[in-house]
Amino acid sequence: MSSADPALLLRLVTRAVDAVGDAGGFAGASAELARFDAEQARVVLGWVLRRALEERHPDGLDADDLRDAVAATARAAQWFDGLDPRILVVVLTAALGEHPDPEEVPRLGHALVLQHSLLLVHDLATGPGRPLRRALDAALSEVHRAETMEMP
Repeated sequence: MSSADPALLLRLVTRAVDAVGDAGGFAGASAELARFDAEQARVVLGWVLRRALEERHPDGLDADDLRDAVAATARAAQWFDGLDPRILVVVLTAALGEHPDPEEVPRLGHALVLQHSLLLVHDLATGPGRPLRRALDAALSEVHRAETMEMP
């Protein structure tokens, strides 16, 4: 699998997000996505989540907003056996640029963090008036722009 193929990343993320709610389909689709370049997937999903939070809270986020997002996603994802609200918190805070102290967070596997990211993307970045394709295209464009900018 080519880790540099944005079209492939778009298809894999879309397939995994579309499979949310179907335990078998989600396991297969998220496992396929987990074989894609971890850093690239993390950056794109983080950008999608950050943007979704900014759109939902244009006046800024507070702890209650993040707590509500975690609670809503946890309620919606009760079908997912690996659900851990602490991982949802880690994913959201990382998407916002805050990284917890590694000693405070148990070692989390890439696949499990990725699955929690997909659950949050499904809950926060999709729905009426919020097509996933638009969010992914914007994220991929932003990542490409950042990669092509020259460092000073």
